[in-house]
Amino acid sequence: MTDGELVRRAQQGERRAFDQLIQQHQPIALSLAIRIVGDRERALELTQEAVLHAYLSLDGLRKPDSFRAWLCGIVVNLCKNYLRRPRVETLSLDLLSGGRSLDSLPFPDSAPQPHEAVEARETHRLILAAIAQLSPPNRDAVLLYYFEQLRVREIAALLQISVPAVKGRLHKSRRKLRAHLQSAFVELQPTPTAAKRPRRKQMIPVTILDIVVPEPEKDHRILVLADESRRRLLAIWIGPYEADDIALSLRGTKLHRPMTFSFMASLLDKAGVRIESVLVSALEKETFYATVYAQRGDDSFTIDARPSDAIALALRTQSTIFAAAEVMDAVGVDIPADMEIAAQAMGLDDVLRIDPEEQERRLKKREEWKSKSPQKRREENRSKLLAYLTEAGSLSQSAAQGDAQGDE
Repeated sequence: MTDGELVRRAQQGERRAFDQLIQQHQPIALSLAIRIVGDRERALELTQEAVLHAYLSLDGLRKPDSFRAWLCGIVVNLCKNYLRRPRVETLSLDLLSGGRSLDSLPFPDSAPQPHEAVEARETHRLILAAIAQLSPPNRDAVLLYYFEQLRVREIAALLQISVPAVKGRLHKSRRKLRAHLQSAFVELQPTPTAAKRPRRKQMIPVTILDIVVPEPEKDHRILVLADESRRRLLAIWIGPYEADDIALSLRGTKLHRPMTFSFMASLLDKAGVRIESVLVSALEKETFYATVYAQRGDDSFTIDARPSDAIALALRTQSTIFAAAEVMDAVGVDIPADMEIAAQAMGLDDVLRIDPEEQERRLKKREEWKSKSPQKRREENRSKLLAYLTEAGSLSQSAAQGDAQGDE
């Protein structure tokens, strides 16, 4: 008896027909859940929950012959809900590897504007309409891969075809979708050749407009650069230490001892190296790259760098800062016609400011510390250091001391 016949009988209230459907398709549903969540016991619970969902929603199944794909779709959704957890924002290796583009990290209060919501819905409609024109086998592969986020092997197991067959369907589908959507999306249209591309200035002078602190408790800052027309902005996520140094430079704050980039500038000066300029030169996989142009005597050379480091060094050496035209064209933010740049570096107070309560606590603790005798300070600090290292596992009781205590 086919799945369609069993589904129709089950919809009419025949419980044994539904039991037979589950006996046939539960093993593949369970196998799919195990691959997604990686835990057999949890996968078994999710599969049982999917069976209950299927039983309660069976009357809504419009294509009785697609019961297996429908049941597996329920399993996938339940597994995704189980795996979904709130993300903890930390100072990531991606951020350390270089300046990140504005679109690579979430910005607080980023609710879409009405026009953006309309564009998103229209984009979704166009894509679904294009997918609907694919053949049923290719359409199933595309939906499972791009919408359900299944791996190629999982799709092969679900559709009972080989892995190469799945890859072939996806390849053909991508080619047909590109041809269908090319007229609707500018980014899919062919790029003009170098001969047809209009000539333009490759390096755009930029200045530091501001440093934004979206969330004070987070270790992320946004360095905002403005082009020479002061009508376009370039936003780069950077780390807190580089942001602090840039803010100090812009404020002209003098410290008692040189910080990292001041030391680097002095070292280069003593070595006879002059920094001519720095360039935000490329954007690859949402990571910005910078190039430092330097000269020593008659020799000119370039050094690869993170944009935050390069710009901090440029401020210390009073060098010119540029952005590549293609970078600015790709991710530059246009200032609306009814707005203009009113002031510069207004957000630096947020970068350098310490919370008033925290500042008061530090001052109080410092006063208490000053009131103690030098010997008391020394003993307290050494005791705290040893306790910390012991707790961290860096120090432990020696075997000889342990044996001595055991003999007492």
